[in-house]
Amino acid sequence: MSEQSVLIPDRNDLLSTTDEPDPGLAFSLEIGGETTRRQYRLTLRGNSLNPIIDAATPLLGMVMRVAGMNSNAMPEQLFSQVVTDVQAVEQLLQEQGYEPGVIVSFRYILCTYIDEAALGNGWSNKNEWIKQSLLVHFHNEAWGGEKVFILLERLIREPKRYQDLLEFLYLCFSLGFRGRYKVAVQSQDEFEQIYRRLHHVLHGLRGDAQFPLLHQDKKTQGGRYQLIKRLTIKHIFFGSVTVLVFFYLFYLLRLDNQAQDILQQLNKLLR
Repeated sequence: MSEQSVLIPDRNDLLSTTDEPDPGLAFSLEIGGETTRRQYRLTLRGNSLNPIIDAATPLLGMVMRVAGMNSNAMPEQLFSQVVTDVQAVEQLLQEQGYEPGVIVSFRYILCTYIDEAALGNGWSNKNEWIKQSLLVHFHNEAWGGEKVFILLERLIREPKRYQDLLEFLYLCFSLGFRGRYKVAVQSQDEFEQIYRRLHHVLHGLRGDAQFPLLHQDKKTQGGRYQLIKRLTIKHIFFGSVTVLVFFYLFYLLRLDNQAQDILQQLNKLLR
């Protein structure tokens, strides 16, 4: 089977490589004659519980950052940069020991998700997306909105084996990916059923463990989120009143002691 097909991984077929992947993913935006990279550089390796989500985070973040950008500000080299970044993520997952079919399936889902965002936000008006899509480039297919859900049905038969990939697909759904349900308004209920079913399956695998939708520091994994207590005017007011009451009682006690001393001295003088 060619690599352009969506593969269901073989348990014993793993890839390895010694080449060093790009430690970060970035692209440049040229706005007003100036090129900036700072805003769109995200580290490749984070602290996600799911290595696939961890590796894909920079590309997912890129989609979210440029989703509402004016098409005139879209860099012409965006498509070629994303292609390079997808290849870097593939290499990273190979080094982490993922099965070839898992990697190809991941790439298929990722390309379909990014293509849907590109077409939906008019990216194709300013760059190479108008000539071809990521799915065409990597898999020689024009549209993957249908096959992603076919792939889901095959992966969900062995949820433990493909847990990382299923969690990544669930994250794409959470970020707005709809595939074949993008334009079929009457089918939204069907999508919600698929979404809830996938959530139920993943919840059964992780139990009460935190779902890896976002990066989290390893020191805080498993801990509860707490609101940071902030000093407000209300807190300052009650604190000031408490201090004043304390000093008032302190001086009242001292005055009472002094009054008792004076009374004792007067009693001695009157005897």
